[in-house]
Amino acid sequence: MTASDKIEREYKVQAVERALDILECFSLQDRELNLSEVAGKTGLNKSTAKRLISNLTERGYLKKLDSKRYQLGLRLFELGGIVHSSLNLREATSAPMSQIQKETGATVLLGTVMEDQLALIEKREGRSFIRISADVGWRGPLHYGMLGMILMAYLEPGEVRQILQKDRLQAYTPLSTTDEDAFSLKLEHIRNQGYVIEKGEAIEGIVGIAAPIRDSSRQVIAALGIVLTNDQARNGMNGHVDLVKKSCEKISQELGYLTI
Repeated sequence: MTASDKIEREYKVQAVERALDILECFSLQDRELNLSEVAGKTGLNKSTAKRLISNLTERGYLKKLDSKRYQLGLRLFELGGIVHSSLNLREATSAPMSQIQKETGATVLLGTVMEDQLALIEKREGRSFIRISADVGWRGPLHYGMLGMILMAYLEPGEVRQILQKDRLQAYTPLSTTDEDAFSLKLEHIRNQGYVIEKGEAIEGIVGIAAPIRDSSRQVIAALGIVLTNDQARNGMNGHVDLVKKSCEKISQELGYLTI
């Protein structure tokens, strides 16, 4: 690392720390602050504080009031909501996922949408020879596999088109759907029946069964599915589908979703 690289790295870290110092100035007692107050609380000179405040305001982390005072912005509320939702989701799905894995021996996966991508947020490894290489935190195209198809099935058509423009359909196996019109019809079918049975479209020889999870807003916030071998799928397919659907319904109810 060159001296200039080291200086640049230290400067970037310092800038982040200063920005966080500004955000942490605000509290229940100090919900609104002006430039001088922020500078005083952080020890920054006014020009530096003003530049950072401007950046934070532009990104929605701060909001400027008519009185030339500032308050925390809605972007922080949005991020807090994501954290709260993720914690609730993981808590609500933990026991059901373990129970599904125990009953079926299948690998159980939980995914959600993050920045128009499919994100794997929880996993229970099965007892069969199947091993899913993706770990928690993995991201991929939103249209990928059973979880992606469930999540895309409940998006508006315009959103689906935009996503497919960024991440084109790919032939992961000879059975993958690569035609957008055919894929749209498949999403409509999934939405109508409330679950998906995906046969070898993401990984050859593997069957996936997935269903949606909703929260109190009635929106689909995640997809839960199981990964089976062809032999496992042939033995009691209807039972596997019922188990996944009922588990998702139970989780949704725990998250506040009302069926009425």
